[in-house]
Amino acid sequence: MQSDLDYGSKFVEKFQADSVSQLITKGPKTSRLLVSRLRRDTPGHGIVTPPRVDAVFSVMLQLREQKQRELFLDGRCIHRGSYAERTTSVVNHLELPCANLISPFDNLMFTVSQTALNEIADESGVARVNHLYCLPGGVIDETVWHLGNALLPALQRPHEVSAMYAEHIMLGAYTYFAQKFGGMRPPKERPGMLAPWQLKRATEAMASQIDEDVSLKMLAAASGLSVSYFIRTFKASTGDPPHRWMLRHRIERAKALLSGTQATLAEISISCGFADQSHFTRVFKSFVGVSPATWRRSILS
Repeated sequence: MQSDLDYGSKFVEKFQADSVSQLITKGPKTSRLLVSRLRRDTPGHGIVTPPRVDAVFSVMLQLREQKQRELFLDGRCIHRGSYAERTTSVVNHLELPCANLISPFDNLMFTVSQTALNEIADESGVARVNHLYCLPGGVIDETVWHLGNALLPALQRPHEVSAMYAEHIMLGAYTYFAQKFGGMRPPKERPGMLAPWQLKRATEAMASQIDEDVSLKMLAAASGLSVSYFIRTFKASTGDPPHRWMLRHRIERAKALLSGTQATLAEISISCGFADQSHFTRVFKSFVGVSPATWRRSILS
């Protein structure tokens, strides 16, 4: 099977970007969910032709205005002009998209396969969608903008990103694309609550692997649920999505170590599943309001 690195690189290799960062997560079953950030600060990139891949769509989000750009489909220019910041556009790779990138650019490119769309529809128990479309000049969509910005920290510091967080945001983005640009209907069934045994199994699995990267697929499978349904019912049962519950639990564990041991901040960071001390400090402060060192001094004084 093609590696994640090879899969991701083939969609960006034609871009002469100053910087490229990518995040790949697993879809509900066998698909891969890919987002790439492409940035170029100088004009005159020229023509770029994405790979021709059957049943793949690119959803582009402009992180800043691209003042001059031309888009061709099947050899015909369908848009010439600017793409404003926050603009979302969609192209179908079977239509042989070709872009003349005249101005500097900074965007997110979501690579959406038909396989991923099928899996999302099947999990939701709704009819599949076979096409994503929006107006040639793109649209301003606040939901896509917020989803894209939620992924920026993961693209900037991938070593700090948990599998649960990445899977959650990426699955949410792809599901929204299917609904907004493909017409997929949201599931009729409202999520209930996890059964007590399901909640116990999920929280015990996360608590026992506090220093490891636990995937949503593993938790959902253990509960006998689809990933998307597990996310919804877990939040309904606890008030937090799984990745947020895990962070909260890690912070509580860190507090116990800060107040009850002489372990260093670096040691506590690793034992509680954070990438490093700076990552631990940022998350701790976001939950508690002060740094771990300040909190420890206040408790011990």
